[in-house]
Amino acid sequence: MIYFDWTATTKPTDAVVDKVNTVLTEEWGNPSSVHGFGGNAAKLLETARREVLRGLGFGREAPGRLIFTSGGTESNNLAILGAAYAKEKRGRILITEGEHASVEMCAAALEKDGFEVIRIPTKGGVLDIDAIRQTKDVYVASFMLVNNETGAVYDVAAAAKAVRENSPNAFIHTDAVQAFMKLRFTPERLGVNAVTVSAHKIGGLKGTGALYVDKDSLTKKKLSPRMLGGGQEDSLRSGTENVPGIAAFGAAVREAMETFTDRAEAVAKLREHLEERLGGTPLIMNLPRMALPNILSVTVPGIKSETVLNHMNERGFCISAGSACSSHGHGMSMALTGFGLSPEAADSTVRISLSHLNTESEISGLADALSDALSLGGLKSHK
Repeated sequence: MIYFDWTATTKPTDAVVDKVNTVLTEEWGNPSSVHGFGGNAAKLLETARREVLRGLGFGREAPGRLIFTSGGTESNNLAILGAAYAKEKRGRILITEGEHASVEMCAAALEKDGFEVIRIPTKGGVLDIDAIRQTKDVYVASFMLVNNETGAVYDVAAAAKAVRENSPNAFIHTDAVQAFMKLRFTPERLGVNAVTVSAHKIGGLKGTGALYVDKDSLTKKKLSPRMLGGGQEDSLRSGTENVPGIAAFGAAVREAMETFTDRAEAVAKLREHLEERLGGTPLIMNLPRMALPNILSVTVPGIKSETVLNHMNERGFCISAGSACSSHGHGMSMALTGFGLSPEAADSTVRISLSHLNTESEISGLADALSDALSLGGLKSHK
């Protein structure tokens, strides 16, 4: 099987596996314990915290706090629910169309609890900044930085600026899970209060993530905890920390930073090769105005995405029909319809995601297999 579903998860790197083995066999103490084993584990946490903060563009000192969590979903829940319920009154929540399920479901739950939720259009993979600018009295806003289904890069900095024109005290969050270590950014340049990142999207382990929260939000208590207990992670996320996963997260970030340029150039070349191979076929590439090169959304006209996935699986290629986290549901993809696809086209669309670990020969095989899928609907591939 040849893997083209790197947006769903990545293979742990050798450095990550080595770090996990070391922690499990040598540094397995509880970081809250006051003895030597606990102290060693606590040092591992702080080393990893510095590494992830470096990945977010901070030097030795960060003005805010990095809170380790169980992953992107928990970080998004902490940011959105934590900020919403830190207020005494119900207010207005702002998100984009086609957010990850962990953001959309939080918004839906808040909607049922009396909050007003406004979903900003993202047609063509572009945030409707005018719609944001016209929205007043915003309590919480959450805009993903890179869409996990189309690869669209949203102008979060412009969105945050537009929010603050009418709601200067709004808590603004970005889900940067798909952008982290693939796009250079900092929370300060984006103008946001909080940023979600995840380990298993960059060669780390599943079950590990983090939420960066700025100093202003911490000082003014704009965030309330969702997990109560022993007071770990500055009492914003109680529970014994996942030291092996967190230490591995730090190792993954360090390795990704050291190889950032090489990885980016390799993926860009693979993307160019893939577009060349698919160009001239009836396959439709859904190309945002600004996008990361590692994600490509492709519509196979007239053929259900499930049929395409089965065909590709039989040919030995792993792709997806959208977010792995939304595959348990049966609803229409809001990311694709928000992009501008009809419900029929969205239901015939697959997602290909690339890694620097892929090769041009694998890309060629993928393009041939995907073109052959057209015959399932009676169309010719025109290869």
